[in-house]
Amino acid sequence: MTQLIIGTAQFGMNYGIANSTGQPSEKTIREIIECATTNEILYYDTAISYGSSEEVLGKIFGELGIHQQVKVFTKIPKRTKTDSQASIDDSVKKSINRLKTDHLFGLLIHNESDYLYLEELRKIKEAGLCKHIGLSTGHDPSFNSEILKNENLGLLQIPANLLDRRNLVPNILDNTAEKQIIVRSIYLQGLFSIMPQVLSVFHRPLRSLLEQLNQIAQNFGMGIHELALRYILSYLPSYVVLGAESLLQFQNNLAWFKRGPLDRDILKRINAVSYDLDFQLITPHLWPK
Repeated sequence: MTQLIIGTAQFGMNYGIANSTGQPSEKTIREIIECATTNEILYYDTAISYGSSEEVLGKIFGELGIHQQVKVFTKIPKRTKTDSQASIDDSVKKSINRLKTDHLFGLLIHNESDYLYLEELRKIKEAGLCKHIGLSTGHDPSFNSEILKNENLGLLQIPANLLDRRNLVPNILDNTAEKQIIVRSIYLQGLFSIMPQVLSVFHRPLRSLLEQLNQIAQNFGMGIHELALRYILSYLPSYVVLGAESLLQFQNNLAWFKRGPLDRDILKRINAVSYDLDFQLITPHLWPK
């Protein structure tokens, strides 16, 4: 069964193309975490590069007394040629200290070009500092299919959504206990929150496609965000990552998540839509700053 992970990039910095409120207050973050705990949502996704996210999480976990309950995935930043095993160990231990826990549930390499460091992460796992290790990757299904063959890899975090289906292929999404798939970017970093008629000049070529998807959602009595989330749930990943800037956003995400995968006829309607588009439009790191 797919598990919900709370994405926490927003907790440590301004994040998302449609984020109009900025970094949420500590009070709001606490409300989200309290609501998540009440609903037995215990997974969190963070990273050293997410500003103050690890510190904020650790502070609130400690104050709420849940630091032994939560299951945190974090990511180490891009490595350099001079990085040693000791420097990686030190980076991980600092994350654990900031999170006020004694070990990590998941430890991932944040840059796919650093995949050779999986051997170093294996040693960290063997030392008992984390339960699972893996890699956060991008949009190349060939690379992702190949890296899944790495015996050290237990987690693969990939982007996928209604518009970006490059990774939605069987040889990537065949989850096993040893190879678990985490899907992020389900709302395409907030792009689905923007009304099609007010898209930026850069994203305007997506207008017709987004209007068609919004219409499908409306025809089946839901909004585009619910459609987007439940579309990914239909592929049965091990985990989905969903961020939130407010308690209401989290509550909506949770309600949609609990409704589960889409019916087959809705999937058929979505997959019948033509997706002839420029990949730059759906690849966030290629968007104009």
